[in-house]
Amino acid sequence: MFTPKLIVTDLDGTALNNNKEITTETIKAFERCRKKGIHIAIATARYIVGASYYARKLHADFQILTDGTLVYENGRLVYSRTMTKDMTNDIINELKKYDCTSHIAIPTTTALYRFPSDNTNTTADQKNVVNINAASNSKKPENQSFNNIKQDHSPGIYFDIDKSFPEEACKIVAHISDNNIAKAIADKCGCEYFHYRGETTYTFFHKKASKLDAIKHMADYLDISLKDICAFGDDINDIEMIEHCGYGIAMANALDIVKEKADFVTLSNEENGVAKVLDEF
Repeated sequence: MFTPKLIVTDLDGTALNNNKEITTETIKAFERCRKKGIHIAIATARYIVGASYYARKLHADFQILTDGTLVYENGRLVYSRTMTKDMTNDIINELKKYDCTSHIAIPTTTALYRFPSDNTNTTADQKNVVNINAASNSKKPENQSFNNIKQDHSPGIYFDIDKSFPEEACKIVAHISDNNIAKAIADKCGCEYFHYRGETTYTFFHKKASKLDAIKHMADYLDISLKDICAFGDDINDIEMIEHCGYGIAMANALDIVKEKADFVTLSNEENGVAKVLDEF
C-alpha cells in the first residue's frame, strides 16, 4: 500500500461534510497519520480566516489557501503567488465596465478586502482587526481568534472601488452571470480564471498560480517528491494536484472530470471518504 510523506486535502466537498463539519472519524484518521510522521496540509479556496479552524482540527502543518496563491506553515506565511497591482486594478476596472460589482472579494498577503460594504465589513481604518501580519508573526497562532472559530463567511475590509487598489491581489472573486464576460476579462488582463461548480462566482488569478504550484513549493521545502504526496479533492481546481501527485484521490461526489484523473475514487464527503483511505495508510 502506498505510504505518503505528505497528505494534502481539499476542505469543502472533501474533508468537510455538507454541514461544513469534520467528523470525529476523519479527525482520528488524520491523527493516526500524523503519529506516523506524515505531514498534513489543507488546500482550499478559502482565506486564512475561513480555513484556520479546520487546519487546527486536523493539526495541519501547512495551509494552502486561496487556491494555491498563499501557503502558511503553522501560521507563518512562507509562499505567495500574487498578481501585480496593475493587473489587480485592471481586473477591477473591467468588472466595473461589465457591471459585475455586486460582490467582489480580494485576498492579499495581509488581509481580505470586500466590496460592497455590509454589516460584517470593517473599514480600512480598522484593518488591524483582520490583518494577517499578526498571525504570521505569532509564536502561537492557535491563540488567534480565527483559529478557534468556524468561519463559513470570512469577514473583510471594505475597499473603495473608485480608488486605486493598494495591494497585489492573490486572487479576485466576483459574481458574474456570463462565462463569456469572465473570459473576456481574463483575456484582456492576462490572467487565468475559473468558476466554482454550482455557483456564478468566478475567480481571477496569476497564470502560474494553482494548488499544484503551491504543492511543488512544499515538496521542495520538505525535500520530497511529488510521488510521495497523496492528494484528495472534488472540484475543478483540484484536478492538477490529483493528476500529478503520487496518489490522487477523488471523492464519490467529485466532478466526473476529477474522477477521470484520479488514481482512486473513495466514498463521498458525507461517508467519510477521506478517512476510509487514510485508514489504509
